[in-house]
Amino acid sequence: MENAEELKLSKNELKRRQKAEQKTREKAEKEKERIAQQSNTAPKKPKDESLEDVDPNEFYKLRNQAIAHLKSIGEDPYPHKFHVSISLAEFIEKYHSLAVEETADEIVSVAGRVHAKRESGTKLIFYDLRGEGTKLQVMSNARNFLSEEEFLKANGKIRRGDIIGCRGHPGRTKKGELSILPTDIELLTPCLHMLPHLHFGLKDKVF
Repeated sequence: MENAEELKLSKNELKRRQKAEQKTREKAEKEKERIAQQSNTAPKKPKDESLEDVDPNEFYKLRNQAIAHLKSIGEDPYPHKFHVSISLAEFIEKYHSLAVEETADEIVSVAGRVHAKRESGTKLIFYDLRGEGTKLQVMSNARNFLSEEEFLKANGKIRRGDIIGCRGHPGRTKKGELSILPTDIELLTPCLHMLPHLHFGLKDKVF
């Protein structure tokens, strides 16, 4: 009699466990479906990549997509005004005497075309800015911006070939490179056509 009752209890327990396992599996499947649906319906940003290895036609297509995306979120990719307080050549002449790791107190604004973009981690980006037959380094550090979000937003849209404006402090890095340390960067003109590399014989243009 006792054995029969124990067997009955064992069968009931087995059924209970099987039902619990089935519910757990069903719940997991529903969660997977929910995540998959969210992924499919979430708004997609344009392909975000350095664009260094794509062909010219693909470059043109991706840059147009990026411009369309900026317009769709209410940003003007071609702002009409940006005040330049000093030319690149004047900047170099005026601040060439800054010592290593010295930063000037004044804020200046410059503009030029990006000929190189180098990321050193997620919060530090270097640009080679060219114009007027000269070059100036931009050392864009997240700590100099109002917030990390502003840093990512400003720098995330910039690609090689773009014309940008920078507001910030003149300074010299610990490696001795004269630079502007921006508190703000503005995209002035996105580049739609792949910029040749300098070692292929590109000549600087005045703009």
